[in-house]
Parts: sequence; C-alpha cells; structure tokens
Amino acid sequence: MTGSNHEFHGPAFVQYGPGSVQEITTSYTLATSPLDRAADKLAEQVYAWWDEEAGNRGLLSPAPLPVRWQLSEAGVTARVAAATAEGTRRRFTPLPGATAVTEEQLRAGGGLTELFEVYAGLASGRILLVGPEGSGKTAAVVLLLLDALRHRQDEPDPQRRARIPVPVLMSLNGWEPQEERPIDWAVRRLSRRHGHNVRELLKAGRIALLLDGFDEVAKEVRADAVAALAAAPYRVLLVSRTVEALHTPGQAQLGDAVALALRSVRPADAADHLLRLPLPDPVPEAWRELTRRLVEQPNSAVAKALTKPLALSLLRELGPDSGTVEEILGLRGSRAVEDRLLDHAVRAAYTPRPGCKRPRYSPEQAERTLRYIAGRLTEENTYDLRWWQIPCWGRPRTRALVSWLLTIWIYLGISTFMFMFGTSFLTRVTAVGVSVGAGIDLALRLRQLNHPQPLQSAGWRDVFPRGAIAAGVATWLGAIVVYGGTRWFLGGPPPVWMCFLITVPFGLGTAMGRGRGATLMGRTMLAPQAPSPYEPREEEFLPSPTSESRVIDPSDVWRHHVRLRLPLGLMVGAAIGSFWGCVSGDLGGLVPGIVVGVMTGLGPAVRCGVVCNLAVATSFTAVQLSRSEGTPVRLMSFLKDAHERNLLRATGPVYQFRHARLQERLARPAK
Repeated sequence: MTGSNHEFHGPAFVQYGPGSVQEITTSYTLATSPLDRAADKLAEQVYAWWDEEAGNRGLLSPAPLPVRWQLSEAGVTARVAAATAEGTRRRFTPLPGATAVTEEQLRAGGGLTELFEVYAGLASGRILLVGPEGSGKTAAVVLLLLDALRHRQDEPDPQRRARIPVPVLMSLNGWEPQEERPIDWAVRRLSRRHGHNVRELLKAGRIALLLDGFDEVAKEVRADAVAALAAAPYRVLLVSRTVEALHTPGQAQLGDAVALALRSVRPADAADHLLRLPLPDPVPEAWRELTRRLVEQPNSAVAKALTKPLALSLLRELGPDSGTVEEILGLRGSRAVEDRLLDHAVRAAYTPRPGCKRPRYSPEQAERTLRYIAGRLTEENTYDLRWWQIPCWGRPRTRALVSWLLTIWIYLGISTFMFMFGTSFLTRVTAVGVSVGAGIDLALRLRQLNHPQPLQSAGWRDVFPRGAIAAGVATWLGAIVVYGGTRWFLGGPPPVWMCFLITVPFGLGTAMGRGRGATLMGRTMLAPQAPSPYEPREEEFLPSPTSESRVIDPSDVWRHHVRLRLPLGLMVGAAIGSFWGCVSGDLGGLVPGIVVGVMTGLGPAVRCGVVCNLAVATSFTAVQLSRSEGTPVRLMSFLKDAHERNLLRATGPVYQFRHARLQERLARPAK
C-alpha cells in the first residue's frame, strides 16, 4: 500500500485447467478521508514552523542539552495510579508504536526519549511539566513536539498514522474558562492559522495541545483553566513554573495528571555541550579550563552556576572570545557567576546572529531601555510593569502644555468658523462655552494622569456586559416612541430621522451605563453623575472584569484600548452631537444645527476617546521618554519584543522581568 491515496497493488492467480495457471495483477486506490488530509497538512505546517523556530533558538545545532526529568515530589497532582489507570479503564490508549506507561517507569524518570514514551503511553493523557525559572521547560517541550511529529511521519501505515495525534504548541492566551469550553477556544485559536476541520480533529482526539506559559496566567483564572482542561477530549501537556503550579487551588487540579519535574543539567553534560560548539583553533585556554572544572570539579562555583540551561545558553551566546569566561573563572560563588552572566543577558538577546532575523533594536538601545524600566520599578518597589501607569513617568508639564496648545488650536479654528457662518446667538454662545468648558475639563483630566491609574477595562464585556446592548436598544426604541408621541401631541409629528437621532444618547447611555463604560462617558450628558474615569466605582453588581476571568496578556489590553476605546469615544461624541444638533436645528435651521452638533460632539469625543484613553497617554509618554531617555518611540512594541526574547514574562495584563535578579542587576548603575 503506497502513496497518499493508499494505492493497493497485489497479484491474483487464476487456474484454467490442470497445470494451467495465469497470474493477473490488480490495482485499485483507496481515497483518503478529508480528516486524514487535514491532519497530515496540519502536521506539515506545525513541523515546518517549529523546526525553523528550534533552529533559531539554537536547539538543534549543536546537539541540544540532554533533557532529564523525574517524578515531581511537590504534590501538585493526584496519585500516580490515577494517571496510569492501572486496573481501571484508560482514557487514552497508547499511540501506535508505544506501550502503556507504568508507575515504575514514571518513578524511574529519564530523558527526552522517556518523556516521549510518557506522552505517547500515559493512560490519562494529562501531563504537567514543571521546573524553576531558567530550567529549560520551553526548550524541552519544543524538542518533545518535534520528536512526536517525527514519530507520526515515520509511521508508514496510514491507518495507524491516523491514530497518532498532531501535537500543537501554543499559549493559553485569549481563553475565558468560565464562558468558553476548551475545545471552542482551541478551535478559535487554531482556525486562524490552520484553516478548517480543526473542530473535527479535536473532537476525534487527533490533535494534542502542548500549552506553554501556564505560570503566566493570572492567578484568578488559573484554577478555572485547569478545571476546564480536565474534561478536554484530547491529550494535554501543561508547562509551568513549580511555584505557580503549587499555588493552583487543590480542588481544581488535574486529578488524573502526572507531574514531571525537570532536573538540573549535569556538569559533564554541560562540558560536552560547550565543547561541541564551533570553537576557534586553537581553543582558548580559558574555555579549556572552564570545561575541565565542569568535569573534574562538579562542586565548583562555575559548575553549580552552569547547571541551568539559561546560564549555559547565555554563556554559549557570549562565546569563548568575549572575555566573560576569564571573569567568571575568577569568581568564588555560584550566585556571582549567575549575576555576571545575567549582566550580559540583554546584549546576548539582541546581538545579531548569522542565519537569524536581525533584531529591530540595537543591543545598546535595548539595554538602555530595560535599565530605565528596571530602575523605575525598583523605585516604585514593585516587580510588576503595568503599562497603563507609564504616563506617570513622563513630564506632566510638557504633556499638559502640548495638549492645551493642540486643544486651543482645534477649538480656535472651529470657533472662528462658527463666528463667521453662525446665524444665531445660540451658535455663538455655544462656541465660547464649549471651548472654555473643554479646556477646563481637559486640564483636570490630564492632572489625574500624574498619578497611577487603575486598569479601566480589558475587553468588550467590560464596557457592554451581557444584556447591556439589548437594554440600550429597548431604551432607544422607547425614547423614540415617547419623543415622537410628545411632539405629535404638542404640535405635529417631527421628521422620522430626527426621532432616531435625538434619542440616540438615551440608548447608548443605558447600554454603557450597565457596565464599566459609565466611567468612560462620565460627566457628560450621557452619564452626568457617573464618576470620572480615574475615580473608584462600586462594582459589586457588575460581572468580574475581563482581566480576572480571561487569559490575557498586556498586548490584549493594549489592543482593547486602541481598537475599542477610540471608536467608543467617537460614538459618545456623535451621540451627544446628534442630540444638540437636532435641538439647535429645530430652533434655528439646518446650518446652526450642523455647526452646534459638530461643536458639542467634538469635545466629548476627544475627551472620552483620546484624553481618557490610557493607550494614547502611554504613546505620548513614550515619545517623551524617547527624547529624554533614548528609549524606543513604540515602547509597547519593544516590550512585546522583549517578551518574545524571554527577557520579560507576562502575568495576565502585567509584564515582569523573567527573573527578579535580572531586574535587580539592570537597576544597578551602568558601568
């Protein structure tokens, strides 16, 4: 049986009489199912992506560090017997070519080969891979994924290959466990890149999810995510730091999962790995001395420091000719060696390497930016980088001056237009009153940005909770009936279009007032009694904010403020402008109505969509910091890039330095 369409060739023998035999060769084709083709295509795409990514991360050449693991003794999962299902019904049968995993095998531990055997033969199909920071968890999972894909590719029998799931590595980002089933979330994530048939593949267990960064999930969401994954119909492997896994509530643990802990690198393995690197000829004496100590003095400071894959990767990227090797050989404690390597972490991450995409930022700019951020966080006595509080770092006087000048010019131009073409006293009074009021309100709101601000919202549900839109539409339709009936009773029916426009604020105000959007439109005619966007509000009757019920990262919150809050500000301004424009047009004519509508709507639109938008304030502050500190103008893009280079980690909407000691080292004055 050969070929993608399962072509079958076989001989047949026909006997016509005594001693008369004729051989006839037959051939026919068994068509593959669409699900088989979809799985094979998905496997090709995943392998191509991660094979290239593993090469960029230096996991393939030279030979990767040996992966060593043991059964975790931290107590983050239930009994091992629940995972092996010995004597009970198995949830997942072993993959073709694999055997059922026993408790003795798990307790024996092993390397990457044994890790694949656990993945392929564990009855529960639930693995929790834990380890401390810098222990190489992500690298181990990438290598496991490539081994699993090769195992699938090497299976010649299409029917057996169809029973081997396609492993997919991704983060938990974007999932709301309380509202969305894990299979629906996985379909939504995978369909964006891999097209159709994803749901059928997941339901059939033909996709296995390797979920990295469980420790980056906010603690409010972690328990719900684990509880939901326990019932998923596919194999699941979670990757987490040991501490975060321990802090997951016990009642929400993966009851039938097995917890495997990565072990430290053996000094002899570290020496062998360093000697396999492309080295100059002759090999520098310091490099020879370093590898000799790893083998002959496993308890030395250098050997203890290089038991973590992170330290080894930093040393490898620095190279034997960097001069760092001579420095660390003279240090006495392992902590001092780690600190010296961390001092070079930023430069190593942003140094261009042959065969890899050139970094968008130079090592000098990256180090300068991260040193400034580390210094600010240390001054504030925190490890959490909340980007929406970055506006506090700018110069408030400069921000206020520029904002006031822009506001003055905008309103001066519109006021001039109104005085030139305004035909009524109401139009001119509106021009002066709106300009003065907008300037005062702008000054008060900009003053609030000098102090740390709370996270206002992180998703559509925060602004429009369930039922808010329906309530807003009902209020709008009711207001149309009341207004039209009142006008008809007093003197004649108004135009239909006016009934719809003049009542828009009532519907929009009701919809936004039922959620956290009330603070966005606070102190406007839509919500005159609502608090300022920067004042605390009683929220006991509102649903949990998105940041506490959904797996998000800082990029999600940033996009929310850019893509949602700017249009909402325009909606608020348009609603208010339509009301006053209709009132003025009804009294003074079409031209005054249009002018008054534009003037009265522009102020709330700018105030609600721009001035109160923390993304806009952060971008403005980034420009200030770029001029004064030399940081990138697109600061949020830089933070995302630093996260991808493993210098920062995301915990919910908050960034943190990947290692607390890295922040401490960067906060020190540069030499």
